[in-house]
Amino acid sequence: MSSHRRGGTTAPAPDDLRARSLPPVVERLVEDYRSAFACRDRYMWGWLDAVLPEFRLDSVPGRYEDVADEGRLLVSVYVTALNDLSDRRSDYTAFEAAARVPREGPPEPGSPADEPAVRVAADAWAALVDRLADAPNFEYYRATLHEALAGSAEAQRHSVAVADDPESADYDECLRAQSSTMCMDALATVDLICSPGVDPNDEPELREAIELVEPLGRIGNWLTTWERELSEGDLANGVVVRAVDDGVVSSSDVFRARDDPSYRPLFAERIREASVERTIGRERARRLERACEREWETTSIDLDGFVRAMETVWSYHEASAGHK
Repeated sequence: MSSHRRGGTTAPAPDDLRARSLPPVVERLVEDYRSAFACRDRYMWGWLDAVLPEFRLDSVPGRYEDVADEGRLLVSVYVTALNDLSDRRSDYTAFEAAARVPREGPPEPGSPADEPAVRVAADAWAALVDRLADAPNFEYYRATLHEALAGSAEAQRHSVAVADDPESADYDECLRAQSSTMCMDALATVDLICSPGVDPNDEPELREAIELVEPLGRIGNWLTTWERELSEGDLANGVVVRAVDDGVVSSSDVFRARDDPSYRPLFAERIREASVERTIGRERARRLERACEREWETTSIDLDGFVRAMETVWSYHEASAGHK
């Protein structure tokens, strides 16, 4: 299936992504986001709008593709707000308030958590519900969507714990526990909501496929953001964790880099010289190869195509280095 919002196999140029037109409700949220968080180049929102349709489930018929694509983008705005509340602002009270929104609604007006950044998350969720309300399977999968977003929030909590104590987890645990920050379960659930002909019996294999490929997204995010995160004093990135595991840097080096900005360039150079990124990239390629070898028995979802789309997603990650 195709959509006018679906891109090709090559990521558009950065300036094209910054200038990319977004759905009106997302445009408004992006403006509110910029005011509330004072971060995130517009490039990222264009990047998300371009890449998300690349791995939309083919069970979504043409008449629902725009609904699914907009819903997936709104999920990404919401989850990005969770990420920025915890990682960039270290405002864990606001993070928890935003994480509760899908089940409990927005904070009470005038309460300590009633502030612009949480309202952005709440508005993204409200817009998502509004956009999906008339989709064929919304009520059937609504609880599943709640659970998927709760899983993304829990993965973010693990990232925060590692940032506070870099010795608390190794690379494999971080990859296992934090991959759900990529919110692929929630994105796929939006697709299922927009798939009137999907066979519910195909869902277990879909979730298995996500479990195989979601770490690829996390790895792509790590590889293309670790230097920016290091410059901000965020040392929870898997590239740094892997460097500690491999003995390239020590835990004391990590603490020093976190607290001493002048030490960060030397810290980064040691990681680059040890080819930590290349090692992780080779492992990512092997993971994708194994995932592509898996045989699927679904009848209403092309999981082979879904898994192979991760190579296109990787090309988008590579092109985004230094931009998001």
